[in-house]
Amino acid sequence: MRLPDGSWVTWTLAAAITAAAALVWLQRRRRFTVDADDDDPPTELPPPITQLRRAMAHHPQLTPPADEAEQAAAVPELAPLPPGGIGLQGDGAHAAARAALVATLTSGGPHHPDRRGEVVIDAATLAMLIGSDAATLGPWPRLHIADDIDDALTIIEAQLLHRSRILDEHCLSDLDTLRNQAPYEEALPPILLVADSPPPGARMRARYSLVLGNGLHVSAILLGEWTHGATIDVAADGHTTLLSGQPAEPVPPRLPALTADAAVHILTTLHEAHTGQPPAAPSSAAPTIPLVASRADEPTPTSTPEPAPTPAAAIAAAAVTRKARLYVLGTPRITEVTKPGRDLRTKAHELAVFLACHPDGVSVREIGEYLEPDARISQADQRVHTNASNLRHVLARAGSADAKGNYVIKSATGRYRLDPATVQVDIWQLRDLLRQGGIASGQHRRDLLTQACDLYTAPLADGKDYEWITAHRETVRRWGTEAHLLLAEDLLDTDPQAASTLLDKAIGLDRYNESLYRKAMHARHALHDADGIRTLLRALTKALADLDAEPEEETTALATKLRTSLEPR
Repeated sequence: MRLPDGSWVTWTLAAAITAAAALVWLQRRRRFTVDADDDDPPTELPPPITQLRRAMAHHPQLTPPADEAEQAAAVPELAPLPPGGIGLQGDGAHAAARAALVATLTSGGPHHPDRRGEVVIDAATLAMLIGSDAATLGPWPRLHIADDIDDALTIIEAQLLHRSRILDEHCLSDLDTLRNQAPYEEALPPILLVADSPPPGARMRARYSLVLGNGLHVSAILLGEWTHGATIDVAADGHTTLLSGQPAEPVPPRLPALTADAAVHILTTLHEAHTGQPPAAPSSAAPTIPLVASRADEPTPTSTPEPAPTPAAAIAAAAVTRKARLYVLGTPRITEVTKPGRDLRTKAHELAVFLACHPDGVSVREIGEYLEPDARISQADQRVHTNASNLRHVLARAGSADAKGNYVIKSATGRYRLDPATVQVDIWQLRDLLRQGGIASGQHRRDLLTQACDLYTAPLADGKDYEWITAHRETVRRWGTEAHLLLAEDLLDTDPQAASTLLDKAIGLDRYNESLYRKAMHARHALHDADGIRTLLRALTKALADLDAEPEEETTALATKLRTSLEPR
């Protein structure tokens, strides 16, 4: 498939990148704390990731699962790296090398440790491929950045020696046989060396390393002519022509090719997915998209204010006795639709959720961009108007106001928004309860937070795989998690059993958030339940295995300290 910037990837690689990127959202759920909301906002993933996922959503055989954990587990098996070294020349050599680097780092996953490829690359080559943004990647266990080609070959040789010793212990000669006969042996994933074609002083050293790498899953892509193996010309669009030598395996007629910007975006995302560390925004990255439905901001329009309502409109609004109720937590639905009329269209259903996530309103063009991405602009605009009319009609069937001019308002500037005077939305209630509860005190605070926790019983639009929903779902999940953490803190001293029960519910809603487990350990400690603390640590360890991660030292130390304090002296 082709990206708008000219990059080209195979469908299998697109699926692997999408699966790896799903880990980002699980990592963000893991590291969220009440105090981290402003420093670590749930911003959208970079454009290439969004474009790949959107393309996959329209591919009949590669549609990603809606749940992030299922996406991360559904890692397709990429074609194995060719043994030995291959030289790349031509206009597309660098683009193909970038794609090979990305493909290696997207391979495998938490449940496929033997396929989690690693890359060895020297700093100069990495900078040549992706520019100054290479410095923003930070430490990364799967990406070994060497000082120069000699240092890179030293890393390769150390890996070859380590693998040879393991094979010798089992009296075997290749890793494939080792995996079949000793499946519980240490994971030894593929390793790719990416470098300029070695200079004369290092050429023979590289040759012998790559010869020894046969059967040990060590291979190389060398930029330039490789006299001791095959050299391929790569056109700008990825098409290949064999120039010299004979590769160990047939070369595909076309190799994936990535621009420098696309590679930086994808590598930044993979780094966060694998390490759990928030990204340092690279200079070439497009700005991330903040969410409109922010709890920290008052829900006032940011565009030109709408004209004040006429006296007649004010009287009509005052006469409203029953709002239409829109629920978007769990399965989206409009309740108590009592009046006869047309059913809600599928896209109008999605529009309802979209507008609920944008209380300030959204322009027709922007709605069309997200909800009708494949339609022509004029056609998308018309569909938006049709769906807004249908949504207004169904909301009117559930409320008591006149449908005309109510429920779904279109401002003079062409922005659609739900009318808070005639529509009640559960995530707006959740936002307001948390905002008010955060500044209240005493029993009033506890009552507000209890209402918020009672309201949050399922994720936003649970089970719906809207292309735009993930970042909004994460924001609302954070609201729910924060409400449970704040209320549990208030209950710990006076009613630890209620706090423990509340936190068990919260963990059921977000089993990756480490703060919830730590708070639950404190509740178990207040109940003198040492076994409960141990059970929580085991559950967290099992959950984080989906991320190829372990509990933080702070968490394990806390569990040990709390259990030890309960032991009889």
